[in-house]
Amino acid sequence: MARGSLAVSTVMSTVILTSVLLVVVITASFLANNVVNSQIDNAQFDQAKNVMLALDSVVKKVMFKPHSSGYVRTSFWTTIPQLEETGENLTVLVNGNLEQEVQVNTVKIQGGKGVTSPITEDLVGGGSILLTTVSDSLSRVHVYYSGAPWVSLDYARVRCVYSGTVEFFNGTGYETYNLVEVTALKVAFGASQVQEKASFIVQNTGTEAKQRQFSGNFTIRVQNHEMEETVYLTDLGGDPSHPTMINFLAVGIEVSILGGA
Repeated sequence: MARGSLAVSTVMSTVILTSVLLVVVITASFLANNVVNSQIDNAQFDQAKNVMLALDSVVKKVMFKPHSSGYVRTSFWTTIPQLEETGENLTVLVNGNLEQEVQVNTVKIQGGKGVTSPITEDLVGGGSILLTTVSDSLSRVHVYYSGAPWVSLDYARVRCVYSGTVEFFNGTGYETYNLVEVTALKVAFGASQVQEKASFIVQNTGTEAKQRQFSGNFTIRVQNHEMEETVYLTDLGGDPSHPTMINFLAVGIEVSILGGA
């Protein structure tokens, strides 16, 4: 082989080898970058879950403290928050008559593209819309996948609790009444300033209350756009031989997102 041909062959081999190595390096760098981005996305989504749990905790703290407030600081690097007004309502009917109605609004955070498809689960609460014990959570923190990974917080349920009996003066003497408390949260949204660093602000805007009297073994039915659940006075532990006083409470909660540290 001529010396010139050998030189060309050596140059071509070097070029080919360099090209292969360059492809390998670029591919490895791309894969490593994807792994790092996926880890960041998953870490941010785990943080979003904790943010929702913390936000729910703040709501529960201010729930029975009129005009009190609280906040949760967080960051949105690869996640996207959303204050969703669903346009749906939750209604409470007693013996078929409408007594209470609240809007269903949801706080949501969308995870990044690199998040591993999450297992659908409830971190707090569940799917029931009619709760009958004080320990049942009015909130639901739900993790799911719908085109993207999401974690959501809503208060689309009503708590109906039998609180025992009380004595009321009826004009001539005292009469025994069952006492039932029906509680719902009316979640509304304020400002939304989404920045890399932001805070969820929660404020109790006051409680709407009304009292109504019923007799017999009446029914309380809670329903939304897709399901309904019913409970009788006797299911709650009340005595239908006594009249019943129901206190309807609708606690106003406003959630905002404000940018800044």
